Amino acid sequence: MPVTMKDVRAWLDAEEVDYLKAKRMGAAAVPFLMELAQGGDLALASKATYLASLIGSDQSAAVLEAAVARNEPVLKVAAASGMRNLSDEQAEKIMELLRNDPDAGVRKVLVKSADRFRSPRMAERMQQMADSDPEPFVRDLAASVVTRMKKRTK
Repeated sequence: MPVTMKDVRAWLDAEEVDYLKAKRMGAAAVPFLMELAQGGDLALASKATYLASLIGSDQSAAVLEAAVARNEPVLKVAAASGMRNLSDEQAEKIMELLRNDPDAGVRKVLVKSADRFRSPRMAERMQQMADSDPEPFVRDLAASVVTRMKKRTK
């Protein structure tokens, strides 16, 4: 059964989105999620951004990248949160886009999402944030993520 914008909106218009069920729409929903992520309703755009990350199609990261490009903090937080659901390679792109974001809240969510990865490049970026982020709480959080990353690679 084909997925329509109406189907996608029905899932995302809920006050509490059931993302685990909504992701069953699969890759067919991604073009609609892209459209919503670029639309005027920021709440809907942030939900669409996060849902795209869960679907895990080749185009999911493009939705997150488009959300980041809008330069809206709520969308950058959604992309940073959704990064944890992407492949290492896709997540590294989101990391590069957001690691120097002026909003400490965006960087905090980014660091928390990076905690699940094992890639050397991600570990390197976390170390850089631990060494030089302008906010002490982000530096501390990044340092703890680096410690966990090192333990997982032993």
